[in-house]
Amino acid sequence: PLSPQLVKTHDLLPGHNYIIGSHPHGILCVGAFCNFITGSTGFSELFPGIRPFLTTLAGNFRLPLFREYLMSGGLCPVTRRAIGHLLSKNGTGNAVAIVIGGAAESLSCSPGVTTLILKNRKGFVRMALQHG
Repeated sequence: PLSPQLVKTHDLLPGHNYIIGSHPHGILCVGAFCNFITGSTGFSELFPGIRPFLTTLAGNFRLPLFREYLMSGGLCPVTRRAIGHLLSKNGTGNAVAIVIGGAAESLSCSPGVTTLILKNRKGFVRMALQHG
């Protein structure tokens, strides 16, 4: 049976906003989805006052009806504009989760092997520095 766990290593204060790097990507980002969208791992109990948002490819929001499905689950596009809005115009207590390896990492996944792809993936660090 699938039983993902969220391990708390640091307190997140509701007076701040956060970018959370999630890894590994895998095929469907099941770990990120369970931790940040479904509430099945107790995110809101571990981090009271923090609203999690999971990002996905902007192209996913171009598909009719699928866009509404994604938005109803709290997903947003992994774009500078969307992330910037959540970090600066949506108040505080926001945690934007980015599956750092993206599609390239999902294509390289295989059983028993964990690969982290960071090359050409520095935009999330710039966003974190810009938004404090």
